[in-house]
Amino acid sequence: MKRAEQVLGVVLLLFAIYIGRESSLIESGAEFGMGPGFMPLWLAVGLGITSAALLVRAVVIPARLFDPAFFADRAGGVRVISLLASYLLAILLMKPLGMPLSLAILTAATMPVFGSRNWKAIALTAILTLFGVYLVFGRWLGVPLPMGVLEEILPIY
Repeated sequence: MKRAEQVLGVVLLLFAIYIGRESSLIESGAEFGMGPGFMPLWLAVGLGITSAALLVRAVVIPARLFDPAFFADRAGGVRVISLLASYLLAILLMKPLGMPLSLAILTAATMPVFGSRNWKAIALTAILTLFGVYLVFGRWLGVPLPMGVLEEILPIY
């Protein structure tokens, strides 16, 4: 298991370097560097930091402290399949329902997979996701989102 984390750390670090390099080549043309390459660059920085931490952890900690099993148990497999099904559902609903609504449904579907059992918190988070995506990307940043059934209710422009 230690070797797997070392390999994963190296692969993710190389991927972060690649993303950072490619995003720095994007012509921004915007003030303060807040162009199309801004978010990928900072995501690459975050991925680089976390992958470096994973790599350092995998090198420093003795092998006896790592779990010997690589594969998850049955419950872990069900959670992974549930997440994949939730993402697929969100992709399928994106065009007819729109991005904000499909991401709200994705949030509501994935929170129980991660252990949340409070349905009020799940509903509130889904509603905040819907309006947060709409307000930040649609209104504030002016990104043309697929709005689906919300086209008439929540105009972007």
